[in-house]
Amino acid sequence: MSGEISPPRVLLVDDDPDVLIELSEGLAALDLPSLTAETAVEALDLVQRHEDLQVIVTDLQMPRIDGIELLQKLAVRRRTKPMAAIVITGHASLDRAVGALRLHAVDFLQKPLSAEEVAHAIHRALSLVEDETAAAGSPSALVPAATARPNYLKALVAARADRDAIFQAGLFSDPAWDMLLDLAVAEATNRPISVTSLCIASGVPTTTALRRIDDLKEAGLLDRVPDPGDRRRILVKLTGTGRERMEAFVQRQAGRLGLKLD
Repeated sequence: MSGEISPPRVLLVDDDPDVLIELSEGLAALDLPSLTAETAVEALDLVQRHEDLQVIVTDLQMPRIDGIELLQKLAVRRRTKPMAAIVITGHASLDRAVGALRLHAVDFLQKPLSAEEVAHAIHRALSLVEDETAAAGSPSALVPAATARPNYLKALVAARADRDAIFQAGLFSDPAWDMLLDLAVAEATNRPISVTSLCIASGVPTTTALRRIDDLKEAGLLDRVPDPGDRRRILVKLTGTGRERMEAFVQRQAGRLGLKLD
């Protein structure tokens, strides 16, 4: 094989060495080389020494320092250099998912899982990191968002992990609603989202995702606009109508739970 080999951008963390070996070998076969760590302490050391790392895939249930605490310790680093997190666990729960999402996790996966499933989540995470990096110089990216609304929206997104874990996989296959939720979260957190990211996040083939984007655009709920910082990239945004309808939904659901959003 010729050409320069890029350094790994993915870090796998799990206290089960067999899981690490199986997952790292599976990802390598899918052209996603990774570093591995069996403890949170080892993971923190690797993050400190390898600046090219952009995604961390960590188990939640680990001795001494668990996955949530590990993400808390990495939070300071992620404020200065984007790093996306994917959490995996054998015991999916909405509370744990929301806790991880508050620490900027982009996916919540339940064991047992395949290398292909993790690879899909990693590609999505890398795409989101690229979006965040591209927006770093944008004034809107520097405006802090209120926390109540983003966290509530992220909780709705996290419910998808529980839904897929509890119900038959693939039962809820239409990505349109998931796309609208992802766009609402992106807007609430002042983060642009590209067509590529939205397609990956949908969890369906790209051709299907693009058709649903067209359907939502035709319905007047979203629009595609050139990225002002990179004209080669197309961003997706909620339209005024899409924003109003998502706001009405969010407020109605929050009201049922007795929550007051900003």
